[in-house]
Formats: sequence, C-alpha cells, structure tokens
Amino acid sequence: MRVCAVCGTTQNIHKHHVYGGANRKISESNGFTENLCGYHHNLSNEGVHFNSNLDRRFKKKHQMIFEGEKILQGYTEKEARKMFMVLVGKSYL
Repeated sequence: MRVCAVCGTTQNIHKHHVYGGANRKISESNGFTENLCGYHHNLSNEGVHFNSNLDRRFKKKHQMIFEGEKILQGYTEKEARKMFMVLVGKSYL
C-alpha cells in the first residue's frame, strides 16, 4: 500500500520525482521518488512543488541515501559526492 511520505494518508497518492525536469528519468531509474498525497504533491501551497523547504528536505534525503550506499560500496565520501553531482548536476547538502 502506498502512503504519503508527509502525512501518512493512503488517499490520492501521486509519485513525485524528487529531481524533476531534465532529471526526471534519472529520478525514476535511481529510485529518487516519493509517494505523496495530492495535497503534499501539487494540489496546495503546502505541496512539494510550492514549498521549497519540503522540496529541499526530499532532495537532501535522497542525496544522503545515494551517497551512503556508495560509501558502503567502498567509495570515499568525496567520491560519492562527485558521483551524485555528475548524476544530478548539483549537491543539496
């Protein structure tokens, strides 16, 4: 069952691509997505598309997960950060 990552509801769930626009396919192929209810996605001013704090929270979260996985694979923190920046084009940390 899909639940909103912000409020926990199971109603009207949308798939949000954390790094959208030109990076939408990158988000899809790397699991940089969040389940969000319509309210927290794009149907209110509290939605991630209009709330820069919420948007940044998810961008940081997914960058930390990505870099953490690379570090566990034996890369240094610096190498992991560079890999992320090559992939997404920017660091959010």
